[in-house]
Amino acid sequence: MTGGPRSPLYRNGLALACSAGLSALLGAGYWALAAHTARRASVGEATALVSAMTALSLIGQLNLGNALTAFLPRAGYHRFRIVLGSYLGSVCLSVLLGAGFALVAPRISPAFEILAHIGMVVGFALSVGVWTLFVMQDSVLAALRRASWVPMENIVFNVIKFLLLLAFGGGSVLALCGAWIIPAGIAVVAVSWLLFRHFLPTGTTPAPDTSPRNFRRFLAGEGITMIFERVGVTLVPLLVVVMVGPAAGAPFALSWMIMQALEALIFGFGLSLIVEGAQAEADVVTMHRELRRRALLGVAAIVLAAEIGAPLLLRIFGAGYQEDATAVFRLLLLGPLPATIVILGVSTARAQRRIRRIVGVHLSIALLVPAGAVLLGHLYGVVGVGAAWLAVQAIVATAVLLTEPGEQRSSSPIRAFRLVPAEPLVVHAPVGSEAPNSAVGRHPD
Repeated sequence: MTGGPRSPLYRNGLALACSAGLSALLGAGYWALAAHTARRASVGEATALVSAMTALSLIGQLNLGNALTAFLPRAGYHRFRIVLGSYLGSVCLSVLLGAGFALVAPRISPAFEILAHIGMVVGFALSVGVWTLFVMQDSVLAALRRASWVPMENIVFNVIKFLLLLAFGGGSVLALCGAWIIPAGIAVVAVSWLLFRHFLPTGTTPAPDTSPRNFRRFLAGEGITMIFERVGVTLVPLLVVVMVGPAAGAPFALSWMIMQALEALIFGFGLSLIVEGAQAEADVVTMHRELRRRALLGVAAIVLAAEIGAPLLLRIFGAGYQEDATAVFRLLLLGPLPATIVILGVSTARAQRRIRRIVGVHLSIALLVPAGAVLLGHLYGVVGVGAAWLAVQAIVATAVLLTEPGEQRSSSPIRAFRLVPAEPLVVHAPVGSEAPNSAVGRHPD
């Protein structure tokens, strides 16, 4: 039973979805203001840098956010060590990735020429680390059933971001990026204090299968998933910039960010599904099917309204963006419909800790998206990239649905992509046992 709209599944999912929706609206307003106060090339460079920062951050997280939501609900006093270890490992990796990218990128593409100075290398590397913590802490709050804090945090983040953009004048690439990352750093300090001082400490006895050792084992599979996920999703805007340049890629980048913001609504409910499905005796399959039905209806209504009003929505960014982005914007807007099926299906697999099903889905996306984007992108430009993205989402969603009927609540095989074992990939430790050392083999999901 899902427990109805007032159950924790919907209550926390709604809080996360509202947070994503508000962030999307304020984020769109941020880039609309940037489009009116900065040169088009500067907006293109700034969106490329932000996309690179988020992509590297997600790699540095190694999908720890999703792993934390699957483990923390029953981790008891292990949760403090698991979160602390996850934070330390992901930040170190993120900073190293950021520094490496900043040193290499200017030699590959002029779109990243601003990173050629040592000060920018340091600043970009630290920005990746800050963004990693900013993203991960939402997953920790959700896992602890403190999702109501997430909208407040993101509203404050976006308001400060707006104010800084106005204060900086909004004309340069550095101003656009600085106004984006400084508020995230402020949020990280405030939320980390709440987590480690008040929310994480507990004397509750953990479930036998939630030790740091089991967490690290699950994380190993999630690390593989993360690689496929980033190749198939996060690097698409960077691919467009390399193919057509920052100025021509700006309309695609803005359309992509709006589409990703819509998908973030679905991810919010997906996180709630993982948390509630990971609770003792939860019927996650029933939760999944009921949530999917309602989510598809809601997403379809939003997509229909956005498709009809696409030219009006894009006019916010200026006449040039409206003319160049309408076609690709409409294509990308259709993606969240099949993505709803994919995201919630993967969330169910995470709650069940069926790592091979998760890997199978993301491996398919990682293979198909870049190939389709390059092929259709060279033939039809950014519209071709949007068409490739939509086609892959539809193909994978169909595969998820076709392989779903064999799922059972506990031990039946899931044949998705013929990769999933009959039992969840979890090693049960003896009751009361603890793994040595801190937590984390590193990385969320």
